[in-house]
Amino acid sequence: MSLETATTRVGEPSRHPVIVVGAGMAGLVAAVALFEAGIPVHVYEAADDVGGRIRSTRGNDGFILDRGFQVLLDAYPAASRWIDYEPLALGTFDAAALLWTGRRLVPLANPFRHPAGSLRDLTSRILPAGDKVRLAALGARAALAPWQSANQAATSLGNDISGSEFLWSQGFSETFVDRLARPFWGGITLDPHLSGSAGPLLFTLKMFLKGSAVLPAAGVRAMPAQLQNRLPEGAITFKARVTSIVIEEGRATGVRVNRKMIRASAVIVASDPVTAKKLTRVRTLPDEEQGIPSVTVFLAGSSPPGTGPRLVLDATRQRLVNHLAPLSAVQPAYAPPGQHLLAAVIVGEAARTGDLDALSLQAREDAAMMLGHRTQDWHVLDVVRVPFSQFSQPPGIYRRLPGNVTPTRGLYLASEATVDSSYNGAMLSGEVAAGIVRRDLATASGAD
Repeated sequence: MSLETATTRVGEPSRHPVIVVGAGMAGLVAAVALFEAGIPVHVYEAADDVGGRIRSTRGNDGFILDRGFQVLLDAYPAASRWIDYEPLALGTFDAAALLWTGRRLVPLANPFRHPAGSLRDLTSRILPAGDKVRLAALGARAALAPWQSANQAATSLGNDISGSEFLWSQGFSETFVDRLARPFWGGITLDPHLSGSAGPLLFTLKMFLKGSAVLPAAGVRAMPAQLQNRLPEGAITFKARVTSIVIEEGRATGVRVNRKMIRASAVIVASDPVTAKKLTRVRTLPDEEQGIPSVTVFLAGSSPPGTGPRLVLDATRQRLVNHLAPLSAVQPAYAPPGQHLLAAVIVGEAARTGDLDALSLQAREDAAMMLGHRTQDWHVLDVVRVPFSQFSQPPGIYRRLPGNVTPTRGLYLASEATVDSSYNGAMLSGEVAAGIVRRDLATASGAD
């Protein structure tokens, strides 16, 4: 996969569609934005479906399994612009969590959503009272901040620091960081050490205060499927791997798919960061070594987990499982009648190197222990390892990420890797890329 330099003369760009490489969220948003602006567009996708890493399957047993544990934060600014929530029949996680202390589950709730539980939470010994006050103050600041992405939240700090360093700088105790912050935000960033940028911590705090974590009734794939339905029939070609970008006279004029040259007025590379790096040679894109893995063990049982629609966090940080997500308690469509679905999520080094069979058995034992159930109450339905769930976001990374415009004329990027590693980042990048392409094509047309 590479840039391919050709010696033939450039054709008239306006006669060819914009080609989008990749039908993930960034590519789909870019394609929809261009199509709805009246610009011909065609998407080439190497896989057999839309969504990239955002996939869902419904088995013959009636369970819906996403490609790992995934949720949408409905307050994401870009998602609010591009996804119509009402048809998705969203199920909502409660604005609260249950913290596993090693002996029992202790509730901790958002006081703005659960004011009746404020006195209980303030007097609970699971976290120091001062930390709860500091969290409320930090939340108030975050809620009023104008950030549209984790990138902007990090940049607003001036000197970006790690999530753990930020919390300590705000006076939070080690108890707070270890018992709540590491399992909660470590589950979001897949980094239980909170060694990455404070940007995702701050931005997701704002998102949870403004909205909720939700699951569509048809699985997370419903989001890219909705975008696909806004494109004309035949606008996406599946099982079509783009092997190179064709460059003529210093400009991207097409792509090569299965050895066939296909002309384009412009090319937007919206594939995963590793593939995009190979196609565009933009060196600042993340590579395979910068991918952060995750493992999700899907557990099924005939008895409810007893948590309601609340996450369970391992406040001891001694278990293999970082958190449990009661999927069917949040979204009943995820399990057939009389059955329940639970996601046990593993992050950190074990997610990268552990044997999946051993991980699944240990996750089942951890889940049963944390829920106060018997191990045999649950059985392993599936185990999903995603080697590149996110790209690593160390402090300062956002100043080093590439923009949507590449050094090659007519060649653009639409990827979370231009913003931050999230659904919001991907959709925002696709939106921006489409706007730049529209401007550049209009300028070229005017020059003609």
